[in-house]
Amino acid sequence: MKIKILVVDDDLDLAKEVSRFLKENNYDVKSVGTLEMARKSLAEFQPDVILLDLKLPDGSGIDFLPDVKDRAPETIVVMLSGYGNIPIAVDAIKQGANDFLTKPVEPDYLLFSLERLVEQKHLRNRLIIQDLEIADRRKMILGTSKLMQDVLENCQIAAQRDSTILLTGETGTGKQLLAHFIHQNSPRKDFSFVYINCATLSETLLESDLFGHEKGSFTGAMKQKRGRVELANNGTLFLDEIGELPLNLQSKLLHFIEYGEFQRVGGLETLRSSVRTICATNRNLEMQLKEGKFREDLFYRINIIQITIPPLRDRKEDIPVLISYFMEKYSRELGKPNCRIPQTLIDKLVNYGWPGNIRELQNALERATVFCKSNQLTPKDFPLFQINTGKETNKLFQAQPLQEALNAFKKQYISKLLKTAGNNQTQVAKILKIQRTYLNRLIRELEIQ
Repeated sequence: MKIKILVVDDDLDLAKEVSRFLKENNYDVKSVGTLEMARKSLAEFQPDVILLDLKLPDGSGIDFLPDVKDRAPETIVVMLSGYGNIPIAVDAIKQGANDFLTKPVEPDYLLFSLERLVEQKHLRNRLIIQDLEIADRRKMILGTSKLMQDVLENCQIAAQRDSTILLTGETGTGKQLLAHFIHQNSPRKDFSFVYINCATLSETLLESDLFGHEKGSFTGAMKQKRGRVELANNGTLFLDEIGELPLNLQSKLLHFIEYGEFQRVGGLETLRSSVRTICATNRNLEMQLKEGKFREDLFYRINIIQITIPPLRDRKEDIPVLISYFMEKYSRELGKPNCRIPQTLIDKLVNYGWPGNIRELQNALERATVFCKSNQLTPKDFPLFQINTGKETNKLFQAQPLQEALNAFKKQYISKLLKTAGNNQTQVAKILKIQRTYLNRLIRELEIQ
């Protein structure tokens, strides 16, 4: 996606020449000649960079800097002046300019300055996004089975276009990792991948996290905050657990996907962001449509391309590969480099149903490695083999709808983990790789004592 540059200079010949040069170097450029037009273009054009002349017919370019920093704080500003005045340059930098160049500008140096400043901005955004991440983004592999290779091939094809994608599949199958894969194989790969979990926050906080907020828009809003749709500009926005999105926000998300427009909470200004949207769910959205819990128009808009990840029990040939990967990972991270798993136990794990899929397998291997008392894992290191015994097994595997079966497993699994951890919810949330607030919600919903 092209970087947008606003040239603010009343020297029309120079502005035309600079614009031509920048367009030849693959920038999207607009030029204006006054501060009044610059203020209007700041809202309508929403530039990534402003080349701002010091002296303009209706004022000094330095007078425009507070407007930029207040309304678009992440916009890069490069001051241009026909006078190499050091005090003025220092003042411009203090007011928020990112660089100060003397006219006439050497084209190659201008290009170098722009590339350097844009790369610094992208780095800052990546660091901000890392700080905002809710979910644990440890790397893991998806598998090498024929089923998964077909899925990855479809993802590579879909990645080349900006159509919205809906990833479906049971919990723990690796939908976030697959969204990363699509992003890395798309034309937007050099820009940000931004993740948001629609199930972890209240409606107010979720709207702020998604669209940002203005200073003073609600209690605790001490400063302006950019939302994730804004941070994802030119990149990919991944909305996990989209079925949990409140109806009020569904209409706002639909408008954003359709038009690329949004407003921060408490804001009146309409902003724009160009993103590729990927959504994921383990819920039956068609059922939620019938129940009035999900908007029909939003469903059809996000379901342009649907890719379903098969459960682990349908691709058992992937399980030994995953076991090898996670054993190497956790034996190294947990300081047990000699910890091994015998083939007989691998066979036992391959034949287990894994209702929690890759995430459950990962958590089980991490826990087993933590509590292993020797250099070799045994079935006793896996509570799952103790959970599904006697009456519990019959109850868990009796004929029933899939969601009910999943909920029954979740209740048993979380109950066992809580008991093992002495009801330490923080520890259990860490094992499950979920937020403690989400664990509390599951405990209430599943009526776990």
